[in-house]
Amino acid sequence: MPTRRSPSKSDPPEPAPRIAAPGRGRPRSALAEHSILQAALQILSSEGYNALTTDRVAATARVSKSTIYRRWPTKEHLILAVFGQIPMAAPEEGANLEAELIALFGQFVRIMHGSPMKAVLPRLAAECVHNAELSSALILVNEQRRVPIRMVLNRAVRRGELAEGTDMELAIDVIQGAIAIRLYFLLDQLSDAWIRKLVRLVMDGIAAKHSTPG
Repeated sequence: MPTRRSPSKSDPPEPAPRIAAPGRGRPRSALAEHSILQAALQILSSEGYNALTTDRVAATARVSKSTIYRRWPTKEHLILAVFGQIPMAAPEEGANLEAELIALFGQFVRIMHGSPMKAVLPRLAAECVHNAELSSALILVNEQRRVPIRMVLNRAVRRGELAEGTDMELAIDVIQGAIAIRLYFLLDQLSDAWIRKLVRLVMDGIAAKHSTPG
């Protein structure tokens, strides 16, 4: 599984990491690009990472291999572009932490509803065990997806709902882990009731004041 870099707990919310897209200066056909990304997603979801070859993508999308290489020179670049098509949940400011988390997770569930990515992500995670290049690519994807949650938690600190020094990264690990297991491995639809239970459980844990052992 890919690892992640843990920023300082005092860091302000940062923008999502930018993923370089090779060949930005070249004229592009929006239709061809869409066809390529859809073909790549179809192959990944139905057959997995090893089946994602330039020949297969070109044949499925009905484009030349050079059209693909001009945009994405490696499979990892192509996979990053596929992930880039998934909308990011927007952390709108709400009345309190609970309301913000529930709204944020609700957005995520709507984005992922019926998405082939639910089948793709477990396959890619397994491949990361022996594929350093793919693992590095998915670290960037994961960092992007952590940013909205981190922004919500940092706002809660500024409002005084969470203590300074709260372990934000561990809290995000717990949240992402629970959602990933339910969504990608148990194939649950993540009901509103389950989301509210998760938010309450996480809040009870991260907002609790713990005494320091003497």
